[in-house]
Order: sequence, then C-alpha cells, then structure tokens
Amino acid sequence: MKKHICERFHILGQFSKLSYPILFSIFIILDCKPSDFNNAGDFYSREFNETQILACLVKGKDCFPCTGNTSLSYPQNTYLLGQNFPVSIKSDLCSQITACNVSPTLPIGLTINNETCEISGSPAIITNYTDYKVTATTSAGETTTTLRIGVEIGSLVHLKFTNGSFTNSGIQPLTLTAGPTLSKITGYEGDVDGAIHLNNTDIGSQIGGDSMLPSGTLPRTICIWLKPDALLGSGVQELIFTYGTLFSNACGFGLQNTAGVTGLYFIFAGYNSKQTYAPAAGVWTHICIVYDGTNASFFANGAYLGTPANAGSGSSAIVLQKITFGSWGGGYWYHGGIDGFRVFGSAISATAVNQIYQGLPVFGP
Repeated sequence: MKKHICERFHILGQFSKLSYPILFSIFIILDCKPSDFNNAGDFYSREFNETQILACLVKGKDCFPCTGNTSLSYPQNTYLLGQNFPVSIKSDLCSQITACNVSPTLPIGLTINNETCEISGSPAIITNYTDYKVTATTSAGETTTTLRIGVEIGSLVHLKFTNGSFTNSGIQPLTLTAGPTLSKITGYEGDVDGAIHLNNTDIGSQIGGDSMLPSGTLPRTICIWLKPDALLGSGVQELIFTYGTLFSNACGFGLQNTAGVTGLYFIFAGYNSKQTYAPAAGVWTHICIVYDGTNASFFANGAYLGTPANAGSGSSAIVLQKITFGSWGGGYWYHGGIDGFRVFGSAISATAVNQIYQGLPVFGP
C-alpha cells in the first residue's frame, strides 16, 4: 500500500510545484524508500530524498528521469537576439551536467548556467554573428555543440504574417483579432499566405497602459510593407495603423491625398508630418518612418525621401489602449496588403533602415 501511495506521489511530483513545508509534511507521513522513487542508488533515508527533491525544485531541474538527448544540443543552431531584450535558451541535454563552459565569451549581458548550460540574460551590445562552442561535462564525458549568435537592434513588435499568423516575434505582448473579411495573400518575399489583405476590415489588439510601445515624444521607428489596391483619389485618407486612444492622442501612420497629391503622413497628439510620396498600386513598397523626438524622416524601399516640416510639438499624454491595422475607429479604411510590420524603440539610422528593407539583421549603425 505504501509503495502504491509513493507511486501516486511520483506522478504528482511531475505536475506540481510544491513548497518545502508541504514536501516535508508529506515525507513525515509517507517515509517513502528511495527505491520507491526509482532511484535505488541513493542513500536509504528520508532526509536524503527531501534534500534531493527540494534541490530539484529550487534549481529548476527535473527531479525525474527525462528521455531527451544524451548529447548537448539546443532547439536552434542560430539565434538572432534583440539588444537589451531578455532571452532564455535552454539546452536539450538530459544527462546530469557537472560543468558547462562556452568559448569565446558570450556577448555582454549573457551568461551560461554551469549546471544546465542554459544561456540567459539581456545582450547589451550589437554584435555580428559569431560561432560559440558550448561544452558540457557529464558523468559520461564531454559533449559539445556550436551555436551561432548575433545581436541586432531589437523590435518591440515584429509581425511577419507567415502562413497568415498574427504571432509577434517582438517582445510586446499582442493578441490580434481580425475582422470578418480579412484575407491572406502572397507576401513581399513571395511566400504564399505570407501577408494580410485588408478591405473595409481591420485587425486589432488591446494593449495595456504599461505597453512598451513608444508614446508621446519618445523616439521610435516604424516600418511596414504596403501593397495598395489602387492609387488614392483626391481627398481620400487611409489609415495603415494606429495605437493609443483614438481621436485624441493616438499615434498613427497612413496615406492621404490632398488636392490630388498623395503623401505619407505620421501623426499623434499635437503633431503631424506629411511626406509627398505615392506608393505604387499592386506593388509591394517598404515604408519606414524614423521619429527622433522632434522630426519625422521618411524612407521608401530603403532610400531616404525627406524630413518634412511638422505641425505642433507633440504631447506625452498618450494612453496606450489599442493597436489597430486598417482603419481609424472604423473609418478611413485602408485597402491593400500589409506585411513585415516592425516597431523599434529608437530612431534608427538610414543604414539600419536599408538593412530592414533588404531583410538583413539590423546591426546599424
């Protein structure tokens, strides 16, 4: 009977995160033998089991045998990390690790756990791709693998729309919900269903007031691939995206035709800037707006268009309630495709803008 209870506890232990006092109380009652935990090589004592399982929980280790790799590996061979963005890269090695080291030294801000080979931290500087040799020492000897790691200017939001996915590979949490007439089209890279088409519909996501999206007069860079269905008629405005509180202090970007002249415009509370430029109909065009806290510079297909005069000095009173693609509060509908949307928390350089356009890692300067 006691063995049956212990087996039940073994199962429970795989799914529960118990505190030490609870574990201590259970062992006082059950006093399970080490063999009951499929660990017959351990000392035959309650105290040893208590210490062993507590150590597993505290150190984040798996207290029970795993069935993964016996040689060192990671889920990917290559990682492109964002500067100052937290990361955790865990190894797939199942064997007990007694030491772990890496050569050359990881980028500043990253460390490797000596007992798990997990790489974690926030990389502090931008670096080109480098090969790192990771070596784990186990009871069976040494096992090694090579990781290729680079650190780029990180995106707060990066929507690739691959296979119609709304997954954000940036660090800003987003749960996007699409309107009923949303459709998928071939993306700018030629990937089938790799982009989103908007036609009197939109995509939205609630975001909290603690959002990491830059607001007010904080610098930012916003980039997106556009494929308008048609050139705008005179007096027509179409909103590509907005975030914030609509009609009062939202940040937005769109297309606007005034007296027959089409331009790109960037707005937020008390501020607006417009660059004369008409993206071609039915063709993918890459647009970036770089706002440095005072002026907005516009780029198309990696090339600088200009830094037009702006109206207003801006406001810091932005309440980040929602991000929307394709409309402004259910109006000013955008008709066309969008792909590769990115938001950076800084005013990046012209070189970095061109790197985004070419699909390269954004190393800057």
